Amino acid sequence: MAAIGVIVASVREGRRGETFAKWLLELARPHANLELELVDLRDWPLPAYSYGVQPIGVEKLYVDGSLQSRWAERIRGFDGFVVVSPEYNRGYPGHLKNALDALYSAWNYKPVAFLTYGGVASGSRAAQQLAQVATELRMVPVRDEVNVSLIGLAVDTRGFPTAEIYTKKAQLLLTELGFWAELLKAGRERHPR
Repeated sequence: MAAIGVIVASVREGRRGETFAKWLLELARPHANLELELVDLRDWPLPAYSYGVQPIGVEKLYVDGSLQSRWAERIRGFDGFVVVSPEYNRGYPGHLKNALDALYSAWNYKPVAFLTYGGVASGSRAAQQLAQVATELRMVPVRDEVNVSLIGLAVDTRGFPTAEIYTKKAQLLLTELGFWAELLKAGRERHPR
């Protein structure tokens, strides 16, 4: 069983990300090899990176019990991630960047998938930027992603997308994420760092 953190990137009032994350958690039920857990960045008010050392070495400097050390411990406990992010000005939220930059080794050799949402581009530009950052963090971005267009989006009473294409894409994302999570978990166990 692979532990997957579903990171809700938006912390703003009226956000849609939490609803989309809950939709994904529901869709994951048939995937017996995955155990998804919500990680809401509202609960992790991480500051901008301001340390005098590179992020690759900063995790060792965090004081036990500090917000950053607890964040590192939380992220280390997962075998992979789905980042649920809006697109803001052709990018992703700054709070998500803070969360990513606070760690390095805790992210290494784990798969990451993207569920984005937005206007005309459906969050795809945010996903492209996130894939670049993930690669630098030695993560493995999953090719299949879900990009939800908020323009004319049909939802049910819970706010979940009703178009079949989104469900199909989400199931493919989960299948691919499960494959990579299993493969990379085995690799991390064989070659611990």
